[in-house]
Amino acid sequence: MDIGAKLREARESKGMTLEDVQQRTKIQKRYLKAIEENNHSVMPGEFYTRAFIKEYAQTVGLDPDEVLELKEQKSEAAVPPVKEEKSEAPSRQERSRAQENDRPPRRERKGIPYLSSIIIGLIVLAAIVVVVFFYAGGSNDNNEDNSTQQQSQDQVNSPENDQTNDQAGKEDTADQSAESEEQANDAAEEEKAKQEEEEQAEPSLSVDEEGTASNPVTTYTLENAGDDVILTLAAEDGDAWLQVGDGNNAGSVYTGTISAGSEPVEQDVSDLETVSIRTGFARATKLEINGQELTFPIDNDVQTITVNIKK
Repeated sequence: MDIGAKLREARESKGMTLEDVQQRTKIQKRYLKAIEENNHSVMPGEFYTRAFIKEYAQTVGLDPDEVLELKEQKSEAAVPPVKEEKSEAPSRQERSRAQENDRPPRRERKGIPYLSSIIIGLIVLAAIVVVVFFYAGGSNDNNEDNSTQQQSQDQVNSPENDQTNDQAGKEDTADQSAESEEQANDAAEEEKAKQEEEEQAEPSLSVDEEGTASNPVTTYTLENAGDDVILTLAAEDGDAWLQVGDGNNAGSVYTGTISAGSEPVEQDVSDLETVSIRTGFARATKLEINGQELTFPIDNDVQTITVNIKK
């Protein structure tokens, strides 16, 4: 059974869909589908492929190491064996012809006078003596050189050196594997963090109740506010007197007058569940909470806005 079928069978046996696996692992559904179809060409890289398969296997209750080992076995089996070309041995007749061609041509012997034969024999004897003398001296030098080369070769090929080289090779391989695994884990964590950031809902502001009568109170709700909630107070075309409090506790956060055109005042209300803003001149007051504008429904100068903050 291939990797994709094994993972899909394990997922279906647990009654899980690809969306369930995506929610748990934070791996995009298209990558999970590609893994089940053994289509690794769409993956962002070998490191990501190994990391995603390992995370998938853990989620559906399989041993990640066994699944990755199955992947390696499939990869090795996919490599076709190299065929060795066989060379035909030459026939006996061809070898005989080649030997005859390699032999030097024979010179025809002619009759040599007796004196010439003696001179030639002496020359040959002298040449033999010279060759033997130089051969004996060169043989000793060669024996010494061969002895030195043999000792060097024995040191290079000694079992201790082989064992040291093997150990160093294993350590290098282990270090490379650990580094590759660490890079794959880091890549998976970055992918999860990126998906979580993308899936985080944007804050939204909605009106629950618009204020009426002579002293209106308008109620808003801020959904998905996040950890930091900042209230911005400003004034335009006039001075604005403001009180900011925790719910009905008016003025507990801020009380003062903001001049027209001056720098906005920011108040951190992250710890509050409800914040109330009361103004004495609504037409000149400009309010924002986490960048969302708070507006007054009628033209009364004295108005109150209450915001329910939902994290």
